[in-house]
Amino acid sequence: MALSDWVNVGALVATLLALGLSLHFWRRQFRPIVSAMVKTHSGGNMGISYDLVVLNSGSIPARDVWLEVADHKALHASFGSGADDDNKKDWLSCFDRKDMIPVLHNGSQVSCSFGHTKPADRGFWKAGAEFPIRIHYRGWFGKSYLGEPHTLRIVDTDSFTGFMWG
Repeated sequence: MALSDWVNVGALVATLLALGLSLHFWRRQFRPIVSAMVKTHSGGNMGISYDLVVLNSGSIPARDVWLEVADHKALHASFGSGADDDNKKDWLSCFDRKDMIPVLHNGSQVSCSFGHTKPADRGFWKAGAEFPIRIHYRGWFGKSYLGEPHTLRIVDTDSFTGFMWG
């Protein structure tokens, strides 16, 4: 084989490698990326009300999005003294599969009420409580995704230190 043949083979290998990497990264990017967070709805000196926000930061819509509690012991340890059966039914319905989100467009978010904290842990949640959840969803073309468990944390999101101007 002549030197020019080796150069041609090398160029072909480099081109195929670049094509393969491009396809790999395109497949990883061209998908929905759904996440959830607890966000402050309103707050004051008597307590803080929260929303659970689910958002899609991916490049295509997500379908059939539903949330699952990954650790029920951690969830129960997060409850304050104000967590009664009626409140649990209302504020934890977001973890019921029948309340799945049918379509979540890329760049959009949905939210629902998610309880409150009060001084001395008298609210539905204990301040600073954490528990893991999993997010299940499908891409627009039918591929299913199951996110790694990530932690919901019950904190005031208006200030990351907990202190702010009144």
